[in-house]
Amino acid sequence: MNRRQFLEALGIASLGLAFGPPTGRAAKSKPLRRPNILLLFPDQWRRQALGCYGDPVVRTPNLDRLGREGVIFDRCYTTNPVCTPARASLLTGRYPHQTGLIRNNLRLPAQEVTLAECLRQAGYVTGYIGKWHLDGEAKPGFVPPGERRQGFDYFEGFNRGHWYHNARYFTNDGTLVRPEVFESFYQTDLALRFMERHRDRPFFLFLAWGPPHMPYRPPKEFDRFRPEDLQWRSNVPEEMRRDPRTIRELCGYYGLCETLDHEVGRLLKFLEEQGLAENTLVLFTADHGDCHGSHGLRYKGHPVEESLGIPLLLRWPEGIPAGRRSKTLIALIDLMPSLLSLCGLPVPEEVGGCDLSAALQGEEVAVEALYTEGRMQHLRVVPPGRGGVTGARYGAWRAVVTPRYKLAVDFTGRVRLLTDLQEDPYELHNLADRPEHAALQQDLLALLREWGRKSGDPFPKPVSPASGA
Repeated sequence: MNRRQFLEALGIASLGLAFGPPTGRAAKSKPLRRPNILLLFPDQWRRQALGCYGDPVVRTPNLDRLGREGVIFDRCYTTNPVCTPARASLLTGRYPHQTGLIRNNLRLPAQEVTLAECLRQAGYVTGYIGKWHLDGEAKPGFVPPGERRQGFDYFEGFNRGHWYHNARYFTNDGTLVRPEVFESFYQTDLALRFMERHRDRPFFLFLAWGPPHMPYRPPKEFDRFRPEDLQWRSNVPEEMRRDPRTIRELCGYYGLCETLDHEVGRLLKFLEEQGLAENTLVLFTADHGDCHGSHGLRYKGHPVEESLGIPLLLRWPEGIPAGRRSKTLIALIDLMPSLLSLCGLPVPEEVGGCDLSAALQGEEVAVEALYTEGRMQHLRVVPPGRGGVTGARYGAWRAVVTPRYKLAVDFTGRVRLLTDLQEDPYELHNLADRPEHAALQQDLLALLREWGRKSGDPFPKPVSPASGA
């Protein structure tokens, strides 16, 4: 079935998943009334930087409330910890090696079927606000109507860039505007207007804020953090804790997190006042994390928890019991099929993610493993680092994450990382190539290879980037 045939058949018959965990199962939801969907998608928000995930410094009362009133996922991961590959994976339910979006600044091919296209065909009005990063090199870049918007009818935003205090923004018809307020405040205003206009029909609104991605400069009213406020993760080396740049960046990062939490509060208040809260599924997640000195690393792209681990909070009063905390392994690639199933809609045959809609409704689902990939264009060998998991500084990698362990290999197939996430959640001890863990390492390596085979990953051969056609 080609793309056009699938979209024509949408809503008529359910299609099965083509691929799930090698020994896992698709966990489908119970049929319910289709909800509105408000997908909140900040850039570079690591899982650990929320009060409900245990951060002792940052204050996120609105997001913490969202989690209390729905489901908090403790084990959500990105599929690839950089922007373009991760965003494509979320929208298509496919791996970067399947779409060809293996690095930033590539264009998502028009033939890919997206979550927005499926929902629009089923009667949803679809809107996108914010940073897109799926339309090639253009910066900021107007994304024109039609195929390049991948199923979004209304689009207020830009392709890529981060100018929070001097925003550059395109209206739906392509007019360049420069909002006089902090970019995230402007975007939230647009989101409120969109939901008010479309409150009488099902809507899917994707709100893609730029923060807490660098530059780490929050608005003045949220610029409250000082060096003495910080409490470092135990895997941050002492030299990084004393580094002025690392200190400055983490202070700004926390301020940006609190800025967005304030905006979440505005959105939740609007839903309640407009009588939309009960049947609106609010989903909060991110494209990837941020290291901020953990293991001596900065930013994203690494197969460590601070880079791979992302938050996932869901609230839908009509369909999700409140107060659940899930240990189910889930990744960005699983959200597209899971949301479609939750809405009673079919899932494209080409999807690589797993339908975990039952987990979205608060059930615990046994998932054997997740498959992740990164730095796919960097085909070079870098010598391992010193101690811990600083050996994460290497080129193209693949990783498999199980409920307890994580194993990562470089493009030569060499195991560079093996950690016990249950006993060592900060990944202070790299168990790779230790004789006492040889059998475990071989089992996990076999599991990783099986995931690669089933998903059509040519690894360790290079993946061709998307042409953007």
